[in-house]
Amino acid sequence: MSSKGQIVIPKEVRTRHRLDRDTDLVLLESGDTLVLRKKDDVEGILNDEFAPLLRATEDALRSLWENSEDDVWDGV
Repeated sequence: MSSKGQIVIPKEVRTRHRLDRDTDLVLLESGDTLVLRKKDDVEGILNDEFAPLLRATEDALRSLWENSEDDVWDGV
């Protein structure tokens, strides 16, 4: 690690994992472990993991928003 806190990823590793200057990386910390992942991979993992929760939340909120009993407040 440099004095500025920068790390160098060896060329062979960058080539193998298709990393270039424009590749955004995310540093994940779990206990005493640090993991570098491509930002796109992390976004995909999060979308996959949370998709069922998002669908359930949307369904629950839709039933609240589409409650015809609440329409009485529209004229107030």
